[in-house]
Amino acid sequence: VLFRSIAALVACGDPKYKAPPIVVTFASPPPTSLDTGTGVGLTAVVTNDTNGSGNVTWSCIPGEPSGQCGSFTPATIHTEVPTCYLAPGNVPSGGTVTVTATSVTDPSKSIAATINIVSGAPTPCP
Repeated sequence: VLFRSIAALVACGDPKYKAPPIVVTFASPPPTSLDTGTGVGLTAVVTNDTNGSGNVTWSCIPGEPSGQCGSFTPATIHTEVPTCYLAPGNVPSGGTVTVTATSVTDPSKSIAATINIVSGAPTPCP
């Protein structure tokens, strides 16, 4: 009986109820290393986005000069749908880039990974 009462309050919009926070994770870990100019599919998963789109925006650093960290096609995409990350054509200063998937609904929620960029033969996204 208590469970039904709690469920009824939640379903009726009890002002004390707080939805679980949005969480952004990777569907599978990004690679730890990529050759210059190589493409790879990256997928983010957004959970608990009950009021939003479930979309993520992809970004990377270092971003200057332009293109130094690579690019995403598309840069904004729905949860569980891969984007194509294309590593920069040259090894960036420091040799690494950090790729980040950020919730469109709640930009304070994101996940990031560091990828080593090494000189090598470019390979397009699968």
